[in-house]
Parts: sequence; structure tokens; C-alpha cells
Amino acid sequence: MFAFIIRRLLLMIPTTFGVTLVVFAIYHGAPGDPATVMMGMGSGGQMSQNNDAESQADAFRREFGLDRSLVVQYLNYVGPFNLLRDGHSWFSSPYTEREVVDYELADGGVAKIGRPLEIAPLPGTSDEEAERLDAAVAEIVAAVGDPSASSEAAVATLREADERAYPPLFSALQQRFRTPGDGAAAEVARLVEVIEQLSGAEIEAPDEMVTELGRAEALTRVAFAWYYDEGGGARVRNTGENPWGGLLMGDLGKEMQTKLPVVTELGKRLVVTVPLSLAAVILSYLIALPLGIFSVRRQGTRTDTVTTIGLFVLYSVPTFWAGLMLILIFGATGLDWLPVLGLHDKDAATFGPLEYAWDTVLHAILPVATMTYGSLAYLSRQMRAGMLDVIRQDYIRTARAKGLAENVVIYKHALRNSMIPVITLLASILPILIGGSIIVEAVFDIQGMGKYAYEGLLRRDFYIVMATTTFVGIMTQFGILLSDITYSLVDPRIRHS
Repeated sequence: MFAFIIRRLLLMIPTTFGVTLVVFAIYHGAPGDPATVMMGMGSGGQMSQNNDAESQADAFRREFGLDRSLVVQYLNYVGPFNLLRDGHSWFSSPYTEREVVDYELADGGVAKIGRPLEIAPLPGTSDEEAERLDAAVAEIVAAVGDPSASSEAAVATLREADERAYPPLFSALQQRFRTPGDGAAAEVARLVEVIEQLSGAEIEAPDEMVTELGRAEALTRVAFAWYYDEGGGARVRNTGENPWGGLLMGDLGKEMQTKLPVVTELGKRLVVTVPLSLAAVILSYLIALPLGIFSVRRQGTRTDTVTTIGLFVLYSVPTFWAGLMLILIFGATGLDWLPVLGLHDKDAATFGPLEYAWDTVLHAILPVATMTYGSLAYLSRQMRAGMLDVIRQDYIRTARAKGLAENVVIYKHALRNSMIPVITLLASILPILIGGSIIVEAVFDIQGMGKYAYEGLLRRDFYIVMATTTFVGIMTQFGILLSDITYSLVDPRIRHS
């Protein structure tokens, strides 16, 4: 048995990764864009009327790595390395906002132009070095138009910094692009000249572009195109601030909207969902098993017929309708016996321990009843079917022929073997405990796992969807394992080697 359990536990590892891969593929194959949803657009990805919405959506995708390839996104979720821009310094990230487009010339040719952006210091650049490089660039700009000033020392400082000198140079170019003024063309030309000295590249703007855009803007755009295409600006090594992460490190990510840790939010929901679901499951079994045995002992009688019809009707009642009827009957609009929303009164924080516990029990009665009725109807039918199959077997007839009392035949000889179908359903108990009931939690306004997963799906929150579905997948595997172990305890003929 021990070897069997170890093998099954080891098998859970690749199975769990398979679950995450399937859920990941379904998530990315489904319609809708989480970035547009987070920006206040429709869940189908419709654009809003905000002129800045697209740029905000692009920034959102870059922040959460949604602009990366699907392979990189999956590896980043699995871990153990964080592959985002603040991740492990062994890896680099593309800067997808740094666009290079073609500028069409009159002769049919094209020139590359880039979007001017402020460039952050490269990873590994200390604050002191960044200040020194910024000062060197400022000295170069200040020397423009002053024949008596020399900027050779500043250029030497930049040359010593090698590629770390590019961010301050291009940030200065971007600043001239945003706030052009007197002397901007000369300053831009000088900055581009320094970039050429450091890189050995030739950065020239076609005359047609200079005529249309002006020399300052034309040179700036061509320089940025060179940096993004050839100067290493399109991809930069990660900062290394948060090198580790992902599922293998126990990191389930942060909610895309609130930025709260998903693992913390899961814990809050589990505290709500597990007690409710556990109470419902226990009640279902406590009622269903005796009811199934009762139906078998009175097989073919009017009582058995009425019980069977009643249970089928009960099983057919929709959960949302049953919950609403219970609210109307026992809530303020009916008998006003029980609270119908949430799990606590609005003043519960002021209650003492016993009063708080009693308030919780009162709030939980209707949700638990709604979660129980359908499952007990199904379980009782399974128990009845299993018992009917067993009592027709030869060893039961032998026990009766020996003159054993009917209670001994039923409860000692038949019950254990008839439990096999019911035990099979144990595999679904743990997922139920973890996954919760979306409908029940929505009807009674309970902040549980089911509602959390549903809201995450509506928001297209990648980390919530992945965490909840993966967690339920793991619990399903544990449920199947517990069922297999219980088989051998109930039926001695079943052995796991």
C-alpha cells in the first residue's frame, strides 16, 4: 500500500503540469483580452471611447508579460524563474512598446523611424553611475553653441560606460523631442554625433524626412530606430529584483486588477467555502445512506415508490430556484426566520464569541440546505442501487439461509460491499470543498471560492483562473487517491500493490 501511495503521489506531479497546460491553452484560446477588460472595456475585448485606452492596454500587457510569446508566459507561470522585466538577470525581456515603422519616401524607398521614449538605466547601473552619466550628457548639451566649452571629458565618461551610456543619451533625445525649442536641432545633432562615436554606426535622416519633419525630429526618430533595431534597445536583460517565482516556488501571482497576492485571497475564500461545503457533504451522507438502505428494505412497497419519486423531484429542482425560494420563504419577505445574505450580520464585529458563532450558524443554514438537497438525492439512489446489487448475491442468500437476522445481513454482510459506488463519489468531494458552488455563493452573496473563480473568469484575470482551476485539479487527484485507498478498507478483496 505504501509503495502504491508513493507512486500515485509522484504521478500527480506530471498530471498537475498537464492540467496547468490544458487550462493555459484554453484561457489563451478563449475570446477576449484581459487588458481591454481591465481598461474598462467589454469582456469580449471591445474598444472603449477613451483615446488613451490602447496605450493603457499596451502598458498593462507589458506589466504582466501578456506581450510575450505563449511559451515564455507558461514557463513564467510554472517557474521557478521569474521571466518578467524584474525577474532573474539570466534572462532578458523584449520592450514591445519600442516600435520601428517604415517611413515611405517619394522615390519608393523606405527609412526606419522609431518612437522616441524615455529609456530607463540598464540593469546593473548604480545610482551613482546613473547620476554621473546624466551629468555627462547634460554637460554635452550645455557645450552646444559655446565655442569655449569642451565636452571631450564627458564623452570619455560615456565611452567608459559602454552600453550603459545609451539610456541617458536617448532620454536626452526624447526630452528634446517632447519640448523642442531654440537650439534643439543643434543639440539633437550633437547627441546623435556622440551616439555615432560610441557605436561606430552612421545615423542619417533622408533630406525628404528632414524637410517634412524638421531636422531635430527626423534625426531623433532615425536614431531611436537604430537603437531599437541594432543598438540593443529592443531587448534588455531583466533587473534581477525578483528572480524567483511561479508555481514551483509557491507563487500564484497577483490579481491583475487589485495587485493583491492570489494565494492570500485564496486562503480567505477557503476559510468560507470549506466549512460550508464540508457541512453539506456530511449532511448529504448522513441522510442519503440510511435513506438508501431504508428504500432497499422496503423495495417494491408504496413507501419505496413515494421515496423514489420524491428524491427524483428533489434532484430535478434547479439550485438557483431552490435558493431563491428558500430566501422568499424564510427571509424577511416571508417568515423572517433566517438571514439570507452573507455569512455574518453587519454588526458581527461587535459580537462576543458565542454570539458570533451563533450568527454564523444562522447565516449558513440556507446555503448549506441549498447545497445539500441535490447531492443527498443522488447519493441515496447510488446507495440503493449498490445495496440492491449486493443483496442478490449468493453469499447474502447463504447468510439468510443460516438464519441470521435481517439487520445482521444488511449491516454486517451487505453494507460494506454496497458502499463501493458511494465511495467512488468521494473522488469529487475534495474538488467540491475547494471549488465551492458558484450559484449558491452568488444567490446568497457569499465570498467563497466559487464566486472568486467566476469573478476572475469575468475579468479574464489570468492568475485567478489558473490558480483556482489548478487547485481544484490537485484536489481531484487527492480525492481519487483517497477513494482508491478506501476501496481496500471496505472490500478486503481489493488490494493495491
